[in-house]
Amino acid sequence: MTEDPEFVNLDECPIKPALLAGGAVSFVLTLFPLSYALCCLPLVIGGFVATTTFVSKYRIRVEIKIGMKVAILSCLAGFGASTILYDLLWVAFDYRIGLNWHLELLSNFAESAPESSRGQLLESIEILKSRKIGFVVVVQQALTLIVNSGIGGAIGGAVASSLFKKGSLAQ
Repeated sequence: MTEDPEFVNLDECPIKPALLAGGAVSFVLTLFPLSYALCCLPLVIGGFVATTTFVSKYRIRVEIKIGMKVAILSCLAGFGASTILYDLLWVAFDYRIGLNWHLELLSNFAESAPESSRGQLLESIEILKSRKIGFVVVVQQALTLIVNSGIGGAIGGAVASSLFKKGSLAQ
């Protein structure tokens, strides 16, 4: 009976399959309109899937920093791709995925808001409706992409790295 080596070389474990799996999950989940309200949860799930795929494929255990790195990269890829698709649809067809749902949610908040802040909220809704894509929007999206992918991926990768501790340590 052969024993597993104590350490596995990380260079022998390509992360591409994990990036594809986690990126695909992040891509699909961030396209749903509800992802606006869920903040980083779709990216936490995508990062968890990426790190779990990495660990399971090679039957290894990884340090938390490695799991977080795999997860963050997959979230950047998936969320980045969904942001590009969103912008392409916005530019080509003046269609923003989930905008109607988002506006309805904000309108419901406006109805239940105190009279003093209702006007400001309704004005913000009108600005959101008429907003056009431009440099400022792209910069905001880029910052959101980096921050949310970092937070969501780090959480998902850390959780997956902590849960799966069987196998040889990859270094």
